Amino acid sequence: MEHNGDYSEWGMQQRRVEGLVSKHMADIALDTLQQRLAAVSDEMHSLSEHVSSRRSGEVSKAEPPTGTVTRAGELHASGHSTDDKLMSSSTENAAQRKIISLLVEIKEEQQRQWVVLRDLQTRILGQASNKEEEEEEEVEAVDLNLPLRTLEQLDNMEKQLEEPATQKRMVSFLSRMGGATVDDAVRRLMQAVLSFAVGSELNWVGRGQKRSFRVTRLQAILFRALKRTPVGREATHHQYADVVKKWLRFAPFRQGGGGRRCYRAPVEFPEPDEIVSFAQGCSD
Repeated sequence: MEHNGDYSEWGMQQRRVEGLVSKHMADIALDTLQQRLAAVSDEMHSLSEHVSSRRSGEVSKAEPPTGTVTRAGELHASGHSTDDKLMSSSTENAAQRKIISLLVEIKEEQQRQWVVLRDLQTRILGQASNKEEEEEEEVEAVDLNLPLRTLEQLDNMEKQLEEPATQKRMVSFLSRMGGATVDDAVRRLMQAVLSFAVGSELNWVGRGQKRSFRVTRLQAILFRALKRTPVGREATHHQYADVVKKWLRFAPFRQGGGGRRCYRAPVEFPEPDEIVSFAQGCSD
């Protein structure tokens, strides 16, 4: 049987891993930047205190005796003001150089972290790929014999599905059937596991002479497989059941009418009035 899926789940898994790696990198970069900025702030504070202490010391030495103002004192004060400006400019330059140096260190640290995280991402994706390949090999090793063509084969499948390992492999296999919408995905699943002849012998609740599909393990497996597809991730069981009911209801038309005794002429593509007549004459 051909696989209609395109391994969309693998692509979503890869995007999730990349998203986690990107978030981790952003958190590390933010933490590093905060640490570096704190270091710059401390350095600026230290330089400011150092400048303040030098200013206070020099001002105390340059103050003339109380009540005396001399020309030399004025010149000294003027020179002191010039020295303060030069010292302030020197302090700003030193702070700028310190900030630039810290930013360079941050960039180098981010580059090292990027290399480590890329290696981690490669390992994670490689492990996921190997795991998926192993699961695929296990699925291929199981004799699924699908689609089921008789009720006896359906009974045998039900017995096989008593094993959790078989259920897991079955879900993994069916989740690759693909589908553009939820309805399309459910129809693909039904056609993958049941022939129209077997579908003609079933309905959802087991009304009339038909067997119930709702109580089978296979039905539960199909829903689990649907939930693992990109389009069916948010699908409800009610939405899934509606599509299954329709598929079972019209299975006799698709296989030529052998599934319902009240139906006579084989019709490949029934007209709307024929479908109404059929629905009125046969129980669901």
